[in-house]
Amino acid sequence: MDMMKVFAYNMKKYRKKRRLSQMKLADILDTTTSYIGGMEICANVPSMGMVEKIAKALEIEPFRLFVDDRPQLGDETPAADDYLECLTTLERQDLAKRIITRISQDVEKILQPETEKSHFRVDGKSGTENSLPEG
Repeated sequence: MDMMKVFAYNMKKYRKKRRLSQMKLADILDTTTSYIGGMEICANVPSMGMVEKIAKALEIEPFRLFVDDRPQLGDETPAADDYLECLTTLERQDLAKRIITRISQDVEKILQPETEKSHFRVDGKSGTENSLPEG
């Protein structure tokens, strides 16, 4: 378990639950929004004193920031938003790339005229179904 990811997830979750923007939380903690944002993406590691200040501002016990209740892929019905919040920025970018690639492939198949579809071999190269491989 990556404690910083757990902390970042919980900090953001409780901040949103209290309807605090990063800017408002930064004001309460007398710090910068970039520091708050950095903690929420695991780029900044807070001191124990800051953890206590964050917990007090979020009106929770400090240990709640370290309880791993993030949704897991194997859960019965994980909410998509909760799952996405568990992902790091790089993981989100990778997921987005894979989704876009898949959609593009599906769109190409849909737009391909029926006559072309019947002339593709199993290996995906063009030619009639009965044509011999070029050699």
